[in-house]
This record gives sequence, C-alpha cells and structure tokens, in this order.
Amino acid sequence: MKPLDKVAEAYYGGMGDQFSRKTRDRIHWVCSKVEGETVLDIGCSQGIAELLLAREGKKAVGIDIEESVIDYANEALQNQSDSVKRNVKYFVSSVFDYESDQKFDTVILTEVMEHFTSSSSLLQKVKSFLAVNGTVIITVPFGINDYFDHKKTYYMLNLLEELEPYFEVKEIKFLGKWVGVVGRNVTDPSGCSALITRESIKRLEEAFYTIERSTVDELNGKVKLIDQMKDKVNESREKLASIQKENEQLLAAIARLETENKKLKQQNESIKSMESNVKNESHEGFLSHKKEVEELEKTIEVKNKELLSRLESEEETLKKYKESIFDYNQLEAKYANVIKKYNLLSNAKLGRLTLKYWKFKKRIPKDF
Repeated sequence: MKPLDKVAEAYYGGMGDQFSRKTRDRIHWVCSKVEGETVLDIGCSQGIAELLLAREGKKAVGIDIEESVIDYANEALQNQSDSVKRNVKYFVSSVFDYESDQKFDTVILTEVMEHFTSSSSLLQKVKSFLAVNGTVIITVPFGINDYFDHKKTYYMLNLLEELEPYFEVKEIKFLGKWVGVVGRNVTDPSGCSALITRESIKRLEEAFYTIERSTVDELNGKVKLIDQMKDKVNESREKLASIQKENEQLLAAIARLETENKKLKQQNESIKSMESNVKNESHEGFLSHKKEVEELEKTIEVKNKELLSRLESEEETLKKYKESIFDYNQLEAKYANVIKKYNLLSNAKLGRLTLKYWKFKKRIPKDF
C-alpha cells in the first residue's frame, strides 16, 4: 500500500500556506495545459484536478489504487453542482488494470513515474489511452527526493530520454522542486527529440538555483539550530550536575531529619512516661511537667512541619530533575536527527558538491 496522498487537503491549505501555494501552482499549471474535452487522470489522489476541469466543461475520469482517496474524492464530488457531478467519474484501479474503449484527448500523469523502477510499460499504457495527437501532461519531483516510496531521481535530461520514445515533447516547465512536461501522442515519435536551447538551459539553472538557495538557507538554519542545541545541551548538563549535587544534599538532609524525628519520638515517649509517673506528685509539679510536655509536643509538631516542608521541597526538586533529564534527552534526539539529515546530504553527490561550495564560500566551517 502506498502512503496516502493528500493533494486536495494540501490544495485547500490543510498542510500549511507555503505547501498549499506550491500545490496550487502545480495543479493550476497542469489544468491549464489540458486540451480537448475528455481527460484521464492516472493516480488522481483525492481528485481535485477533476473537479477543477469539470467546472470548465471537461469530462474527467480519475483513477487511483488507494480506495481511501477515491472515497474522499467521491464525497467531495457530492458537494458539487449537478453539471460537475455529470462530468466526473472516479475509479479504484491501477493504471494496468483500468480498461476503456474511449480514447482520451488528454492524459494526466502527476507524481507517478518516480514510483516505477522502469517507466516503459507505464508509458506504453498511457499512450494506449490517448487519441492520436492527444496531449500528455507529466510531473515528477525535480532532483534528489529521498521519500521512501520513490525509486528514481529525475532531472531534465533523463526525464526527456524516457519520454521521447513515446511522445513528442512540446514544453518543459520547472515548478520549484518539480518538473513538468507537456507531450503530444504522435504516431512516430522518432526524430522528435526535444531541442535543448539556451532558454531551456537558463530555466534549468534557475531551477537549480532555487533549490540550492532553499537548501543553503535550510542548512544554515540547521547549523544555527545545532549551535543553539549544543548550548542548551551544555546548559542542561550543567543544570543536571547542579541538580544531582543538590539532590545529594537533600537526601543527606532527609536522613538527618529522619534521625532527628526519631529522637523526638523517643523524647515524646519518655515524656509520656514521665507524665504517667508524676500523677502521684503534687498538683503544682504535675502542672509544671504537663507544661513541659505541651511545649515538647509543640516542638515536635514544628519539627514535623519542617520535615514535611523539606520533603515537599525535595519532591519538587526531584520533579524538576526528572523534567531536566527529559528535556536533555529531547535535545539529544533532536541533535541526532539534525546530524542524520546532514549526513544524508553528505552522502548525495549534489549534496557533497553543495557542501564543498559552502565551505569554499566560508558559509560553514571547513571542518564541519
């Protein structure tokens, strides 16, 4: 089972404003490139593209292998106008199981190819759904994306090399961390290789710059965060040592208080015994001893309150000690996570080049 793709929720802002804006831009570009009246969306996720196209009078079919996203799409469809409902259909199906006698004017294939180790059978199936001269719209992640379900990395050239045996490439569009291609289903695509112009190279470099700028800013932020975490870890270690020392002192104080309390109890028992012995003495002597007993009882009460107060203070200190240990462990975990991401970047070829560039520019220490 593939991870649940929440494109509609992202489109409507449910996954943050920045991600929503990027998702909207990508979906709107895809919809703007649709030609003809009939559309098939392979891997349609929660079906937002079908709703947008149906509102413009297109007849759209969306298929996806995940039943949960199709359920979401059908539920959303019930809130649309009657004309939209008539023009949209969703099916739970893989691209290889779906059959249709209809030839579609446009086929959409967004964020699907990267899930295949080989795209040949997928693209042949896509071609079989298209009318002659029909339009295919494809998007894939641009550059390194270590999402666990992705099986390959796409740049411009290897994407074109996979598409050109099946379609004539008409347009290439860089969409931040995605790249989009518009193709045409020609009878013989041989000799239709996309022309790599100065303009296309310029747009490729602009896309690389956008991603590199984002990566540099993110890394600089993480380096700063690491430094902050190191400071907090050091502070926590100092605080922990202080708390441990204070705890040892409190434990010693508790032991002393317990000894003192034991002595007071012994004195109280002795006084009670004395009170019993003086019953036969004069009334004045009895009152004197009783007064001493009362004073000693008050002393015991004060000492007990002092002991309870110290015990409560010790429990509060122990609680802070445990919270400090928890905070320390959290910081250690965050530190390890940041180091892991840094190591992942170091293991990627583009990442290593980027690190060398930053070290050359003295954006990060040479020994980092």
